[in-house]
Amino acid sequence: MFERRAAPAEVSEPLSAQVASTIITARHIKKRFRAKKELVTALDDCSIEVLENEFVCIVGTSGCGKSTLLRMLAGLDFPTEGDIVIKDRRVEGPAPDRGMVFQTYTLFPWLSVKDNIAYGLREQGADQDTIKKTVRKYLALMRLDAFADAYPKELSGGMKQRVAIARALATKPELLLMDEPFGALDPITKSEMQQLIREIWQKERPTIAFVTHDIEEAVFLSTKIYVMSAHPGRVKECIPVYLPYQRTQELKEREDFVALRMKINDMLDQQELPVA
Repeated sequence: MFERRAAPAEVSEPLSAQVASTIITARHIKKRFRAKKELVTALDDCSIEVLENEFVCIVGTSGCGKSTLLRMLAGLDFPTEGDIVIKDRRVEGPAPDRGMVFQTYTLFPWLSVKDNIAYGLREQGADQDTIKKTVRKYLALMRLDAFADAYPKELSGGMKQRVAIARALATKPELLLMDEPFGALDPITKSEMQQLIREIWQKERPTIAFVTHDIEEAVFLSTKIYVMSAHPGRVKECIPVYLPYQRTQELKEREDFVALRMKINDMLDQQELPVA
């Protein structure tokens, strides 16, 4: 158990002191793979911790292993050395306690929006009343009410990603893992989606681990940022984000926001990872 401090009204944490349990821990993770007859170390001695209700961003250059680390948290890949534990259970594969949202749109094309959102609930054996109430809730939360009967081919990229996020949240996973989910979107839609997911987090308080190469995105969304170095990937620093709890796009112009963005930028190779 880890004790959280009470924080001033202007920072990310709620006013009241809380005790937050650890949702997932990765300890001393090393990942090696063979490429062209050589043994390559992609990750070396990486340790991260995600507490209940946190919005954690993992940021780093392309090829630093951040997506590989997220896939291991999801149970889609496995470390060569080290342990990944969700609460008191070792991660040995995918499970309903972890939802995953990818950069690509992983919707079922033969299902409508409402049926895509309901898919996980049906797989879990939820009753029809629960399914209908949950689907209505997330259609409204994601501003998709008017598209409930539409099919993925009829949706824009941003709308497809909203459906994917709704589907992941609908089953109430203990941890939502997001792998550069807005990376393929145009700048305006990307900004809108950042605002939406932050508002959903402020309202629903899911626990989120979010991978991005976009420094500005990481600062805007998160309560804590893990900065990774590359070749091999290591956690360079863990940075708490003390910015206003209620966030709008205007926050990106504030001096403290810019200072944190530049601090992270200075920690990374600017040729590989320009300020977004």
